[in-house]
Amino acid sequence: MPVPEINLFDMAIFHRQRHYAGAGGGSSGESMIVTVIGVGKIGESIARGLAKSPKVSRVIVTRRNPRASTLAGGKIELTSDNRKAARAADVLFLAVKSTDARPLLREISEEASGTLVVSVMAAISLRRLEEALPNSRVVRAMPNVAASVGKAISAYAPGSRVRKGDLPRVRHLLGTFGESLEVPESLMDAVTALSGSGPAYIAILIDAMVSGALKVGLPRDVAFQLVTKTLTGTADLLKEKGIHPAELRDLVTTPAGTTIAGIYELEKGSFRISIMNAIEAATQAAEKVARKFETEEP
Repeated sequence: MPVPEINLFDMAIFHRQRHYAGAGGGSSGESMIVTVIGVGKIGESIARGLAKSPKVSRVIVTRRNPRASTLAGGKIELTSDNRKAARAADVLFLAVKSTDARPLLREISEEASGTLVVSVMAAISLRRLEEALPNSRVVRAMPNVAASVGKAISAYAPGSRVRKGDLPRVRHLLGTFGESLEVPESLMDAVTALSGSGPAYIAILIDAMVSGALKVGLPRDVAFQLVTKTLTGTADLLKEKGIHPAELRDLVTTPAGTTIAGIYELEKGSFRISIMNAIEAATQAAEKVARKFETEEP
């Protein structure tokens, strides 16, 4: 009698059913199969980070054309079948664009039953996610593009059905590509504007500082190294010493010195107000997208 062929996804589904059926999600030391649906910049970075975890046995990634990707290898497997990938997952990351969320949620609703789902889709509320995935435990998270080098900061908010053992698992998984902290969901739009969009603001600042350095005669490569190291060193100093930014500013500002001359020009240009206005505008934009999603019919 011929032996039936068992493919990798069937084995994954068997693993999930065996370890998670009626078990409340298993222990935090269990080996997990994690699926990432949606592999843009953030999704790819998440997948690569997850694959480094000793607690993750496999990472299943879905995309329309798996053969066009160089992502596969090691623990990472590619497929175009969202439903099968969702069914195989112990933990499921949703990383598609918000505009693609509705059809995806309908497609995987049954397949994600009983699964811990982490949504990194901007603007989609926990209420909407839980309505679309009525038998899933949902966490909403917002990482940033620094996940690609393992340096993201991800804020997350747990849904109403999340169990006690779920959050340590979520923190571990988010920790594979950076740091994380829990916030109330009411702050997630502001988080999107600050740390989600923040790398773009900082990139503009770096570009401007490099341009200023070029203007006064520094070579571009020297300027770039000095600016980026100054930025990361300052951030590390503030974090490790626990001092207020204004205190650090005063430490390096002397009467009639170079720093106060530069600060005076920044204040003339309303530098701080511009940054504050940018974050406020980005928050309002995130809230607008969220309201649009909330008011549209499912």
